[in-house]
Amino acid sequence: MKTLFIFEKENDDIKLLKEAFNKKNISVELVEIGNLGLLTEGKQTTVIANEFNLDDFDSCFLEAGVEFTQFVEPLIDEFSQKGIYCQVKPDAYFILSSKAFQIATLNANGLKTPKTKIFGSTFFVNSSLKVFSFPLVLQVFDGYKKIQNVLVESEKALLSIVKSIKSDFDVLIVQEFFEKDLDISVVIGNKVFTVRRTWNKEKFEYSKKGASRTLSDSEEKNLIKACDAIGVDIATVKLIDGNIVSLKPVVDFAFFQETIGKNLYEATAEFYLSKFKKE
Repeated sequence: MKTLFIFEKENDDIKLLKEAFNKKNISVELVEIGNLGLLTEGKQTTVIANEFNLDDFDSCFLEAGVEFTQFVEPLIDEFSQKGIYCQVKPDAYFILSSKAFQIATLNANGLKTPKTKIFGSTFFVNSSLKVFSFPLVLQVFDGYKKIQNVLVESEKALLSIVKSIKSDFDVLIVQEFFEKDLDISVVIGNKVFTVRRTWNKEKFEYSKKGASRTLSDSEEKNLIKACDAIGVDIATVKLIDGNIVSLKPVVDFAFFQETIGKNLYEATAEFYLSKFKKE
């Protein structure tokens, strides 16, 4: 059993994750994504790497930001064609790289997200304010890059901010804001680990520290369903009052270890081992 770790830059999480895999007798090879190349000839794509042969691996653990979408998607396709398991499925990064696409995908699968309006220009923002109460969140995206993220407390402030947007953008999103506790969950296969950060009304912010929380069966099922809809087996999902406010294909292993003593390095290794056993 051999797994390829592909990541942006080696850090303590990668080292500790490798140790967890090794303890399960899973051999691990590390490679930074910048050291990989792709050669496309017609419909055939080949991974270029001097350090290894892709055919030697049973699986891959991929950790990369959405800015690598154009490179990562053909890479994941190559894994899929070779029968190499990856926790991220083809097309997942295309969905993750667009907040609007992600919301639409979740809603299409019957999953709750905050009330949202999506605009391609600032022209119609004013006419859509009736469906919202303040405060609300304004986000502006240029491709996958978030160029503005503002908590707006009044209609006057919102219109002022919208008028001040001078740069070109692809999508402007107006979304309701919840003054309620935030649940941060890591989904690993069919297991869910959750930390709750309480909302402080006086300071108008979430608590810095979190506490362990067990979600209801229906909440856990919805988080797993959300990951399935996007196409990821391992992800961090943020939930407020039953609404999915964020889903990312990365895990802050150290945060969960320090906050609630959950060893997600080991949980991830066990999940990969279960994939091998099924085969």
